[in-house]
Amino acid sequence: MILGHCGGIPYMPYRHFIFSFHMPLFFIISGYLYNVKDVKVSIIKDAKHLMIPYFVTCGAVVLLTLTKNIIINDNFQKVYYYIAATFIGSGSSRSCLWLSHVPNIGAIWFFPALFICKNVYNSMASLTIKKKLLYSSVIFFVSTIIGRYLLFIPFSVLSGLSAIIFYSIGDFFKTNPKFNSYHWIIGLICWFIAFNYSHLYLVQPKIDLYFIDVIGATTASICIYNISTLLNKITCFSGFLSWIGKNSMYILCFHLIDLNVGISSLLTYYYNLYYLFDIILKIIIPLLSTYLFVIIKNITDTYMYKNNESILKH
Repeated sequence: MILGHCGGIPYMPYRHFIFSFHMPLFFIISGYLYNVKDVKVSIIKDAKHLMIPYFVTCGAVVLLTLTKNIIINDNFQKVYYYIAATFIGSGSSRSCLWLSHVPNIGAIWFFPALFICKNVYNSMASLTIKKKLLYSSVIFFVSTIIGRYLLFIPFSVLSGLSAIIFYSIGDFFKTNPKFNSYHWIIGLICWFIAFNYSHLYLVQPKIDLYFIDVIGATTASICIYNISTLLNKITCFSGFLSWIGKNSMYILCFHLIDLNVGISSLLTYYYNLYYLFDIILKIIIPLLSTYLFVIIKNITDTYMYKNNESILKH
């Protein structure tokens, strides 16, 4: 994901390769981990775990941008831009007819989109898994058409609805994990076609070949999962990969802050570093920030737990 946002590298096809599966992979994994919940409970829980971090991260972007502008004595146009972008929840510009060029908050569009996706899917809890897959396919197709050609709806609603097909596929694989040689052949052909002749950008949403893209992205996601499973057997990788998986949301938040405020780019420019160092910093800053945040969070949680225990004893 972070490498996919490093747009200045001369060899661009690697970004197209990443984009062919990286967002679908997030939604497929989320769907695989899905459990049926009461609608009200689901909305409250996801508001806590997705929308609160969304607004906190956007607030951090606004405050850091304000601080940066005060230090460099710049105007506050970017601050106003990010305030507006926070309440619009758009990831990027698009080519639709209405509201195509609104302020963009960037990579964290994923949070409200996942909120919409999860809770719309959860509202279909009474249906069989095959009906969920069918209805999700219809929602995917209709919302992609509307989002690409007609209008943008705030908080990336249409992106979340487009992604529901991948969420449904993840849930489907939980009970139907078989992927035989015939499926692999079809899937790899679709991935090859999608990679060479299409673009899959859930952020807009823009999906040129629709279900060919879906099949291709699903196949690619399974490939990445299988590679990760093999890497997880190597001791030096397993702990690090598990840590990234547990803290991926925090990594995304800190990555967005760096991306929007331009911390890594500013350091690269100030110290006159080669562009490669900018890429390294874009990777290190979110990981290091997350590492420090998790340490502080664990210390705070431990203190609060002991404090609550002490209060209960008295």
